[in-house]
Amino acid sequence: MSDAIDTPGERTLAIVNARVWTGDDHRPWADAVLVRGSRIAGVGSSAEIRKRAGAEATIVDAKAMMVVPSAPDGRIAVGFPASLVIVERALNEPPLSGRAEATVLSIEEGVVVVDRDSLAS
Repeated sequence: MSDAIDTPGERTLAIVNARVWTGDDHRPWADAVLVRGSRIAGVGSSAEIRKRAGAEATIVDAKAMMVVPSAPDGRIAVGFPASLVIVERALNEPPLSGRAEATVLSIEEGVVVVDRDSLAS
C-alpha cells in the first residue's frame, strides 16, 4: 500500500473491490481507496484498506467498477483531495468517458454527492 495518513475522528469511506486508476506511472492500478475527511488516506488492496478503515467506516463495494479522479488531470494518491468517481464503462472506452449516465458514485472532497445505486448506504 502507498504511504498512509490516519486521522482519528474524521469521516471514513473505504472503496473496495474496485479497478482504481491512480494516475501514477509507477503503480497505475490498485484495488481500493481509503478516504478520511476530504483527503485520500490510502491506496492499496481491498484487504489492506478494509483493515485500516475501522468499524465505523462506510464501506463501498465498487463491484469491479472503475474508480478515477473526477478531474481529468487528477491522481488518486495519499494526501490528494478525495474527489473521485466510480463509473461503468465498456472495455473499449477511456477511463473518463464524459458520459454522466456512466457515473455510479461521485465523491467531492470526501463527500458523496451522487450515489445512483446506493453503494455507500
